Amino acid sequence: MINLLIVDDHQILRAGLELIFETVTDINVVCTAADGEAGRQKVAALHPDLVITDIRMPKLDGIALIKSLHETNPDLPVIVLTTFDDQKPIQEAMQLGAKGFLLKDADKATILRVIRGAMKGETYIEPRIAGKAFAAPKPAQPTVVLSEKEHTILTQVAQGYHSKEIAEDLAVSERTIKSHLTSIYNKLGVFTRAEAVAKALQLVLIEL
Repeated sequence: MINLLIVDDHQILRAGLELIFETVTDINVVCTAADGEAGRQKVAALHPDLVITDIRMPKLDGIALIKSLHETNPDLPVIVLTTFDDQKPIQEAMQLGAKGFLLKDADKATILRVIRGAMKGETYIEPRIAGKAFAAPKPAQPTVVLSEKEHTILTQVAQGYHSKEIAEDLAVSERTIKSHLTSIYNKLGVFTRAEAVAKALQLVLIEL
């Protein structure tokens, strides 16, 4: 059972998410909070397995909440709810190790997959977020060259597939996929899947 805390200042969105999780058996909403400060207190009191948080909130915004949790609960997965115009906060949340980035109109299947993936250590960034927030003019010559296999793997990562799923599709071991991902991270100068996807889209190394 995944015990979940929802932090968002919009009551309708909180209620909508709760309705989604009422339809599944492996996710339980232990509590909701209307701002980051209340969210931080609920984490300390209830010890949830995962936090979903908005970015723009009163008292303590989502980035400040993630920073606080990163210091006090570094292993607690955090998923960010955002909009297209939150570019800088998204980048900050990535650097702090947030495990998922979802637009507020994400469908049920995507939300559930991102939550379950985050609990397995996977990171997911909604392709529309990456494409919009990290868009940049196409460089004359890319400064990074990916192998054909690395290109395939990173494209599938950008589409939301997990390492195990990619390994099965390419008929290789999951360890091999992770080795390729390490090579990709080194080439791009990043540390997480979300950063890799964002950087690759920025350099037009992959397309969605």
